[in-house]
Amino acid sequence: MPQCPICKAAVWVGERYCVTCNNYLPHPEEEDHFCPRCSIRVAPQQEICHRCKAALPAIAGTPSTASPRGSRPLFGVRGIVIGTGLVIVALLLVFLFKKSSGPPQLVVTPPPQAPAEQTPVAPPIRPTETAPSAPAAQDPAVLSAPTTPSPPNVTTPTPSPPLYVVNAHSLALRDGPAVSAPQIATLNFHDEVELLETSGGWGRVRDVRRNIVGWSNMRYLTAGSN
Repeated sequence: MPQCPICKAAVWVGERYCVTCNNYLPHPEEEDHFCPRCSIRVAPQQEICHRCKAALPAIAGTPSTASPRGSRPLFGVRGIVIGTGLVIVALLLVFLFKKSSGPPQLVVTPPPQAPAEQTPVAPPIRPTETAPSAPAAQDPAVLSAPTTPSPPNVTTPTPSPPLYVVNAHSLALRDGPAVSAPQIATLNFHDEVELLETSGGWGRVRDVRRNIVGWSNMRYLTAGSN
């Protein structure tokens, strides 16, 4: 990217004036021409300065009357930026110097104090030991007679009902000890039942697996092992 010959700023190809310093950007074959009022670079055929609007009759159409390069502004944009930076650095140095400098502070160390006199502490008073009193003699008449321990409660286990096994393919379990009683369930072959009571060849049994109680004919029940 090309640069401005005055402030060295980057410019686009085809630009006529520098955006940074507002100077005319010449071609390589053109000479330098400057405005006599504001000292800005102008074009050789320019009649009015594009910055201060001053008339340029002396240089219009006369490229041989170019001003020397010494007539350029003494301070450019880069000089202004550098000068501003130097001023800021100087102010910071002055501020830091004023902040760090100051009269030294005296540190006063208090004189050591003599230790206070300690009052002697009286030794602790030991308690007086008292001889243990002899146990009082008990009257033999007051002694109670030895108590006889009561025998433990013995719980007699209740015998479980006898266990029977169904020896028929299927056996009706009825609501009463009769064939006319309604049937409430059916016992299968080898089902285990507990015999609760008997009446006229019928037995009141409880199905162990399903916990159903009813009456069945004792002819089809075989005593099993308890």
